[in-house]
Amino acid sequence: MRQKNRLASRIVAITIAVFIVLIASNVFMMIYNTKKSVEATIGEHNVTIAQNIAKYLDIDGYKQLVNSPDESELYWKLREQLNELREKNGVLYAYTFVPPTNGEEGQAVFLVDGMPVDDLENAATIGSESSATSNADLIQALKEDYHYTDVIESEFGQFISGTIPVKDANGEVVIYLGIDIAAEYVDIVSSLISKEVIPTVVIIFSLIAIFGLAILYYYINKSLRPLKSLQESATYLAEGNIKDANEAASNIDITNGNEISLFVKDFTSALKQLSTTFETIHTKTHSLEQVVEDINATAHHVNNSNNTIATSLTQIAESSGKQQISNDEVMQAMSEMAIGIQRLADTTSDIAESSNDMTELVEKSTTNSKQVVQQIQNVEASVVKTSEQVREMGERFHSIEEMITVITSIADQTNLLALNAAIEAARAGEAGKGFAVVADEVRKLAEMSRTSADDIHQHLQSFLEIAERALSEMAVSTEDVKEGSLAVTAIGENLENILQSVIRVNNNIQENSAVIEQMSASSEEILASAEDMNQLVTNTTTQTQEVAKSIDIQVDMVEKLNDVVDKLDSTSKEVVNEIEKFKL
Repeated sequence: MRQKNRLASRIVAITIAVFIVLIASNVFMMIYNTKKSVEATIGEHNVTIAQNIAKYLDIDGYKQLVNSPDESELYWKLREQLNELREKNGVLYAYTFVPPTNGEEGQAVFLVDGMPVDDLENAATIGSESSATSNADLIQALKEDYHYTDVIESEFGQFISGTIPVKDANGEVVIYLGIDIAAEYVDIVSSLISKEVIPTVVIIFSLIAIFGLAILYYYINKSLRPLKSLQESATYLAEGNIKDANEAASNIDITNGNEISLFVKDFTSALKQLSTTFETIHTKTHSLEQVVEDINATAHHVNNSNNTIATSLTQIAESSGKQQISNDEVMQAMSEMAIGIQRLADTTSDIAESSNDMTELVEKSTTNSKQVVQQIQNVEASVVKTSEQVREMGERFHSIEEMITVITSIADQTNLLALNAAIEAARAGEAGKGFAVVADEVRKLAEMSRTSADDIHQHLQSFLEIAERALSEMAVSTEDVKEGSLAVTAIGENLENILQSVIRVNNNIQENSAVIEQMSASSEEILASAEDMNQLVTNTTTQTQEVAKSIDIQVDMVEKLNDVVDKLDSTSKEVVNEIEKFKL
């Protein structure tokens, strides 16, 4: 309220100053115009006297004197006549000029000076030039039939000089008659008028000003009354309490229709729109929190799946190592079997024993190969499932990008609202400084939201690229696992064939030792097959190790994804905390 009164007092003070300046200007113009009016009146009176004197002048005598300008008897006669007319009309000086022959150049030339005959000291001689009247003044008098000057200051006092052309019956100018009238009473008359008129005018103007100022002060106070509620609303808004700010602004009377009422109306509309915007942002931010939680849960699930896959592949790699050891043992056994077959010729019992050992080893290898095939098939199923989960995670990223687009749009709208609010605050002047600060804070918050949304978008792009690379590597790994599965299946089939062959060989040895030579040939074939099987098992072990390395890389990427999701979660919580500072 104090600021409102101070603003109203300043406006009234300025208006008083303007009234004072106007009154002073009017007083000055009245004094100036009064003086000019008195001078004009005296000048016109001077011209009237000159015209009256001109009626009694000897025009023919002046014609002769103009033709023969010397101090003759005619000159003194005309001078005495002019002096009598001067004294009768009560003027200071009366004199005549010769019509100019050089145009406007030079000063006027005296013909007859109407001073007393015996006053030789103050009278101008015939043919002398006037110091106050020029030929241009005479020509001006001819154009207008008269000419008078402003008040002239001289050593003889103040006077006004008037000049008229004197013509003959034919309308030709014979001489110019000049009259000087005392003008000391010009200041006296102006002063009397000023003393009588100016106080009355000042009093009237003062009464009008006081009445007008009272009306103005009442109107200003009434017009500025909404500023108190507007200031209270702006204070609530500066504290982040939008609800109370809306209530304070809604109580303001805006029926006047002036600029303040329009500003209050726009301010109230801006508060309502700002409240709606923050409610929308608040709702969208909670939705973003839920999305982040879903991503986090999915990331942990993928991480657990990858850990399971990594564990399984490690076990497969260990089994493959054991299988390779078993295959080495088989190779060694096959070598021993070949040697034994050579020795079968000497001892059939040794051959039978070696054949039994070989049968057991082959059975064990067959069982191991079946286990390897089953584990590789399990790995293949896990990789395919992981690929589907990563693909689903990529689709969820697209949903998050749409939400980020909504957040960016909200941030742009909030920034635009902050700019409009700052413009309105600037229009409000001193009263809008607080709202300008709030608008600036809202703009900063909008910029922070947009920056966070851009960061989230960049991280999501990185996640999407990582997911696509993971899908590509999983596709390659799936193909490798499929090829390994086929290779191990082939090994199992070969081992099964070998087992059947060994069984048949063993049966043949038991039944008939005569087929030792044929069995020796078969043992060569078995040895060759065992070498091929050993090579296949070695390749399977290498591929399994490569798959394990790929899974390790996938685990690292998922860990990075977890870090990014944690950062996204932290950023969304910060945005929520900033928005919850505003009470809606």
